[in-house]
Amino acid sequence: MRKFIFQILLLASPAVVMAQGPLAEDVEPLNSESQLPVTAAEYRQRVLDYSLSLRESSEQVEAVRQAMREAKTSFLPKIDFGGSAQYRVTDYDLDMMGQKVSMKPESYTLSVDAQQVVYGGGAVKESYKAASIQHEIAQKAEELTRSNVIYSAELNYWSAAAKSALWRLTKKYVELIEEQTEIIRQRFYDGLISKTDLLQIEGRLASAKIQRSEAFKSYQLAVQNLNILMGREPSKAVLMSDEIDHKDDIPQSILSLEAVLDRRAEYAISEKNVAFQQSQLKLQRSKYLPKFVIGMKAGWGTQMLNFDGSTMWNSYAYASLNIPIFHWGAKYKNVASQRALLRSREWELQQTRDNISKELHAAYTSLVEYQRQIALAEEACETTYKSLELNTFSYNEGKLPIVDVLAAQVAWVQSNSALIQAWLQEKIAFADYNKAIGER
Repeated sequence: MRKFIFQILLLASPAVVMAQGPLAEDVEPLNSESQLPVTAAEYRQRVLDYSLSLRESSEQVEAVRQAMREAKTSFLPKIDFGGSAQYRVTDYDLDMMGQKVSMKPESYTLSVDAQQVVYGGGAVKESYKAASIQHEIAQKAEELTRSNVIYSAELNYWSAAAKSALWRLTKKYVELIEEQTEIIRQRFYDGLISKTDLLQIEGRLASAKIQRSEAFKSYQLAVQNLNILMGREPSKAVLMSDEIDHKDDIPQSILSLEAVLDRRAEYAISEKNVAFQQSQLKLQRSKYLPKFVIGMKAGWGTQMLNFDGSTMWNSYAYASLNIPIFHWGAKYKNVASQRALLRSREWELQQTRDNISKELHAAYTSLVEYQRQIALAEEACETTYKSLELNTFSYNEGKLPIVDVLAAQVAWVQSNSALIQAWLQEKIAFADYNKAIGER
């Protein structure tokens, strides 16, 4: 029945349209050189290949990866080079036991300092761990962006397919009324009916043409969006190989929540946020633990008392120990703040779990119910089509008034519009379900 209805009522040929340009509402540019035939799967891939959001996410992953590599360098010794120079403008003689000794006006020094943190309270380790977690979060965010791009592509493709079907439906609707109008006009010229019937059908024809124009405009806008998401010129033609009545096999049973959680990027991000906050808590504690640093510094330059401008090497090793003692309770306040943030992240994780469960069950329920609605809508289409045929025949035989034919025409186009909407809602529900189970 599904195939019969779509072939008879919606003309069944794949829709091709130019998104812009001087194109008549009832013309399909099948020979357009710029037309691009795409299935739903091909369109998804084209959108993924072009997606600027996905490229942005990829660069963010790279930025965080480099930050992680930078954090890792804190485990290694740091070597710094420095230098300074000065020139004394005024003359100066040093008084040494009553004897004046002339001092050189210029002095300079160069130094190399190597330093290694032996113990930093765990700050270095936790900083690197936090950077690693942020890198993992960025990777999961990229997966989430990919999922959102696929979902958007699905909605755009099937929305355009539905608008294509609605456009062709309104074209067929206009053709049906035009055929009936010619019959009524001829009967009026033959003096068989009053002009009232002719005026009513002509008014309905004008209204149908307006519907066709609106449907065509909506379809043009949909094709423009299709092209833009693929990175093509909006005005190019697109051939959608998959019709809106394309049948997908729905799953016989819903996946378990635990299986879905392992596939959802949002849940993984929430888990990583908890781990990141745990690392931040330890990092705050490390600020109030002892720190021990060793190093070696080698310097070369003029002597501290520069009498003759001679230079010398001055090298030494050093060690530094810092033990925080009293900070007016700052440690406990900072730790308490981080613990509160950690609890917030844990509640957020639970909320994410509940949201995923809600999305999963809602999407599956919608998918099953829209399948049933399609069957009911198909039956309604078949009934209204038969009613239209019967009323039109009876009117032509003079057994029914024109209003019954007009009512049957409206019922026919409304039932077919409802069927197209049911098909679209099924496709949206299927996209929702794939998104809910983490299908990528």
